[in-house]
Amino acid sequence: MTFNQTRLKVIGTLQTIVLLCLLLATSPCNGAVEPILPDNALCPVARCVTYDEVNTLWAVPDAAYFQQCRRKADGGWELQLMPCAPGTLFSYKQQVCVMPPYWQGCAALPDEQRCAAPRCNTYKEVNTLWVHDSADKFYQCRRINGSWAPLELPCAPGTLYSFKHQVCVLPAMWVPSCGDE
Repeated sequence: MTFNQTRLKVIGTLQTIVLLCLLLATSPCNGAVEPILPDNALCPVARCVTYDEVNTLWAVPDAAYFQQCRRKADGGWELQLMPCAPGTLFSYKQQVCVMPPYWQGCAALPDEQRCAAPRCNTYKEVNTLWVHDSADKFYQCRRINGSWAPLELPCAPGTLYSFKHQVCVLPAMWVPSCGDE
């Protein structure tokens, strides 16, 4: 981590602490208030491979920051950490930094949705890679005869599909997507 990244991380942490203190001080609750740290840990893993990924702003666990894909000198892409404006939090769903009352974190899909048969009806479903019965395969929605349908695809040799990461990963990084694997 570079000096500037470390400095931005410290500043962001301080901003988050100040923001939480303000939120707790103005809370209309009469009882004890349990602080809720804005956390984007459940958001998709940042990548800069496809056109859509390059044009996506990516969440990091500290919601006072986000990452975006930037062009490298060699023509490739790399992630760059960016701060939100003071007093705002990054919302992956909204793709912008917002005031705290409008912030939404990324909720995990319940096992029954994650492990259900692949669906290709909505934009979100079409852009989701679905769990297969075999860990070395997955389903991806593809355009077939004018409509979207799930297509079974293999992972690269030596890798296993991770729903959480939305990509095939090395076995050391893999955890079962559905509790029964």
